Amino acid sequence: MAPRKNYTLDQIEKAVEAVKNGEKIASAAQRFGVPRITLHDKITRRTSIGCSMGPSTILTKVEEEILEKWLLTLAEKHIPLTKDCLLDSVQKLIINQNRKNPFTNNRPGKKWFHSFMKRHPNLSQRVPDNLSRARDNVSEDNIRTWFKEIESYLEEHNLKNILNNPHRLFNADESAFFLSPKPDRVICKKGDKHPYSKCGDEKDNLTVLITGNAAGVLAPPMIVFSYERIPSSVAASVPDEWAIGKSESGWMCSSTFYEYVTNVFNPWLEQNNIE
Repeated sequence: MAPRKNYTLDQIEKAVEAVKNGEKIASAAQRFGVPRITLHDKITRRTSIGCSMGPSTILTKVEEEILEKWLLTLAEKHIPLTKDCLLDSVQKLIINQNRKNPFTNNRPGKKWFHSFMKRHPNLSQRVPDNLSRARDNVSEDNIRTWFKEIESYLEEHNLKNILNNPHRLFNADESAFFLSPKPDRVICKKGDKHPYSKCGDEKDNLTVLITGNAAGVLAPPMIVFSYERIPSSVAASVPDEWAIGKSESGWMCSSTFYEYVTNVFNPWLEQNNIE
């Protein structure tokens, strides 16, 4: 039985380069973690550098590199693929090219997938966070422009002193609690802490508006429902100090936000003596 390969092509290439620069084979092999005999075979060109032990892969090295680039590009665009989508794509490629393979119904299985992921350490599997289309369309320029507009407004109305009082500086943000389950694990760049996946239907969620100031004090939140009329059982389940809103889509709209500021937020500010 052949020994298990526990080194990468990158390690081999670095070890070969070190030997070419004058380092001894045994020393380079130990430093880069590759077998001495293997390194000797590469140096003497008994085997090529790109040649690996074990059975050959079904896809060529170039094809796998294209697959890796494709997966990373999709993940960057917030439409990452699941394992099954990748396997379906490889199956289609095999069928279209009438390529011989050991797979059942021409579709790779778990073993091929794990080997593919091991050959491409830049890839990993993660559970993504849902990201609505509206949030996905926000650019850095949009955010910077917003801050400039707010700063200009405060200057024009002599209100920049508000920024020095954390109790008067509030931020309100909507959080969508999606009613549909999160997607399966997807393939993305290794080390990516927050992979996102665009969700299909933005209406399949419950919206909650959270408002707090820079001093860490939270105002009463508001839950937004998509009901035409809020059922009494639902209204009774909401804490008394919380607000209830409604909109056709279940998302925040200008009229719902106006009602919140007028009937909930402003009275709360007066009760708490916040200027």
